Amino acid sequence: MGGGVDRGEEVLRAPVPVAVAAHGGDLTQSTHLTLDAAQKAARAAVVAAEKEGRQVSVAVVDRNGTTLVTLRGDGAGPQSYESAQRKAFTAVSWNAPTSEPAKRLEQAPALKDIQGTLFLAGGTPVTAKGAPIAGIGVAGAPSGDLDERSAQAGAAALDH
Repeated sequence: MGGGVDRGEEVLRAPVPVAVAAHGGDLTQSTHLTLDAAQKAARAAVVAAEKEGRQVSVAVVDRNGTTLVTLRGDGAGPQSYESAQRKAFTAVSWNAPTSEPAKRLEQAPALKDIQGTLFLAGGTPVTAKGAPIAGIGVAGAPSGDLDERSAQAGAAALDH
C-alpha cells in the first residue's frame, strides 16, 4: 500500500505548448484583400452594371474562395447570386478571367465537374505581385461578356 499509485482518480493536465522555431524556408506570406476593399469592388461592379441598365449580383471571394462580400442588385434574378459566387471562385482559382477557362471546355469537358466552379464569362481575378488574392464574380446580365465587364470595373476600382 505504501508508495503505490492511486488509480482511482485520473489527473487531467493541459497540454504543454512546445515552442518550435520555423525557418524561413518553412514559411510563406500571403496578401489579403481587406473587407473595405472587397466592398468597394463589389459596389463598383454593381454600379457599372446599373449604368448599362443591368440588374446583377456580385460576389467577392478571398484567395481561398471564401466569400467576403455579396451584393444582389435591385431586380437581379435569384440564380445570379450563386452564379456570381461560383464565377468569383473560378476566377481566383484559375487566376484568369472566367472567359478564359470557359474556352477550354471543348478540349476538357470534365473541367465543369470541379466543385464550386462555373465556366462562364463574368469573373475576374484580383492580383497582387502577380499572385491571385481575390476573385470578383458578376452574374445576371444577358451575356457573360457584360458580366465580365462589370467584374473588371470592380477590380479597376481597387487601383484608385
